[in-house]
Formats: sequence, structure tokens, C-alpha cells
Amino acid sequence: MKLKPVVVALSLMAGVSAASATTIFDAGPYTLSYDETTTFGFLASSFSSSGNSYGFSWNFSPDASVVSFGSTEVKFVTLPSFTLTPNAGYTLSGGFNAFLGNLVYTEVGGATTGILAYGDVSVNGGAPININGHLVSWTQTLSVPGSNSGYFAESATLPLGSFTSIAVSNASLALSASGGIYSSIIAQPQNKIEFSFTAVPVPEPETYAMLLAGLGVMGAIARRRRTIQK
Repeated sequence: MKLKPVVVALSLMAGVSAASATTIFDAGPYTLSYDETTTFGFLASSFSSSGNSYGFSWNFSPDASVVSFGSTEVKFVTLPSFTLTPNAGYTLSGGFNAFLGNLVYTEVGGATTGILAYGDVSVNGGAPININGHLVSWTQTLSVPGSNSGYFAESATLPLGSFTSIAVSNASLALSASGGIYSSIIAQPQNKIEFSFTAVPVPEPETYAMLLAGLGVMGAIARRRRTIQK
């Protein structure tokens, strides 16, 4: 399942930008601004899995597929660009987690398939971290003489403390299928890209004041008890 050199060269074209339109989604603890003109369209879901854990996802379109009958075929898939920021009264923290999968592949007669990922990630408005042709992991589920099948899927975490924004731009996938008799990577609506993180409420100034006042009262009581005991 090695990518052909021609695929690596062609995939450099995947960063070419197209027209975009921005959608603003206010989820309460956070706001997400994203491009809804890709094949992924609008958000598939936003969720709070438990406690302060939040996330959002898009479903794949069946258009994000590639099929080959021996020739080299490459399909470029533009991923949604987005910017994540906390709303007033919240802070974002912990790891920023990403998941992509599960796109099924089939290889017959010595064919090969592969997926390269590209994109730029900026934290707190800083210089972008460039993802330049990352080979997406795969799991083989069936292997018989002359034929292999399985799926592409990968999880990744960007370890962060408290942060004020995450921006993903110029993101794309290069799906390739080549050689042999037949090969394909087929996307289905249940396949998805998903991001998750933590959003924690920030205590109001009044809360800090009450806490300090409470600590002061407790200290005064403790000092008075020590004086009485003497």
C-alpha cells in the first residue's frame, strides 16, 4: 500500500483554494466559523459527550471516493477550513483531538491505495503548523490470494494547555488507487471527520471575591479559637 511517486507529486496541487462561504455556529461555550462550500457541507453534529467535553463533526460525501481499473487515479478532497474560539465566560483547554475514518479500501491483483493529508493549523493566531503529505493509517481486515481490503482511519491529538483559538486552513486529502486489476477507496455518509476538546466555565470576578471573603472568615474563626484555647 505504498503511494506511487506520481501521486505524491500530484497531491501537492491539493492546496489550491476554491471559493468559500463562512457559516457561524454558536454552540454556547464556543463559536465555530467554517467553510460550508466543500463536499462536506454543513456540520453533521455538535455534541457535549460528558461534563466539559465538546466536539463537532462532518460526514463524508460519497463523492470523496476513487476507483481504478489498473490506471493511476487520484481524487482530491477539500476539507472544511474552520476557526474555533471560546465564548465569553469560557476557556478552551486540554488536547485538541482529531479523528478521520473509516474509509473502506479494496485492492485486487497487486493494486495499491493510499491517502495523503495536507493542511495548516494555527494556535492562538500564531504561525501555521504545516501538515505536508501525512500518510493516513490503515487497518487490513481481509487478505486472500490476490486481494486485500480494509479501511483508512486515524486519530491525532495536539497537546495544549489553555488556548484562545484553533484555526485549520488549506486542508485536503489526496485519495489514490493504482495498478493491478482493480482498486478503490469508497467513502460513505457514516464516515466522518471529528474534532473534540474541553471548554471550561471561567469563574466570574464575584465568585473570586466570595471565595476570598470565605477564606478570610475561616481564618478569623481559626485565630479566635486559638486565642480562646490559650
